[in-house]
Amino acid sequence: MKKNGPEKIQNIYAIIGFFFLFISLIVIAIPIWPYVWYRINPNETDKDVEKIVKEITTEKIEQKTKEISQIPPLDPSLPETPFVIIPKINVESPISTNKDFNTGLAKGSWIVSDYGTPEKPELPIILAAHRFGYSSWSVEKRNKISYYNLPDTKEGDEIYIYWNQRKYKYKIYKAEESTYISDYSADLILYTCKFFNSPIRIFRYAERIY
Repeated sequence: MKKNGPEKIQNIYAIIGFFFLFISLIVIAIPIWPYVWYRINPNETDKDVEKIVKEITTEKIEQKTKEISQIPPLDPSLPETPFVIIPKINVESPISTNKDFNTGLAKGSWIVSDYGTPEKPELPIILAAHRFGYSSWSVEKRNKISYYNLPDTKEGDEIYIYWNQRKYKYKIYKAEESTYISDYSADLILYTCKFFNSPIRIFRYAERIY
């Protein structure tokens, strides 16, 4: 017996409804997936740290003489703690200068030792951070201090660093995915891991504006 018109329409609506329900579940699952993953695999956080700080190049970098045309004025209203600000993705991540990368990455961004700072631009500033963070982090905290949304940045986007209560401005000129840093002429390099179990990292190279 053939189905009549109303039954066919009802079935079509049911299929469409299930489709949108499936898509909605995926959208809901994306933000909480890192927490589920780390709950099931608690050792993955340590592996993530190892991938972030693992040697990314064997190239010896020579210091360069860089003339700074403009130094930002001292602004007492800025926090004394160093921060990196990425307006495009609403990141306000504290920068840890701790030699212990585990301590630094747990707080937000970690400035790689033996490279540059805003006050010492002879070498590039290299900032690393978790992409997915820790199971104890809320979605809001992860989005605020990690580089989870770093892939959403592109050439031309601005980055700010608060350093000793001065605001330094940088602009992204290259976005790249690789296993190592390819451009040490940059004034600022940001990077994080792309996936849970992958050596590929997400890099953003920026030049200093002031």
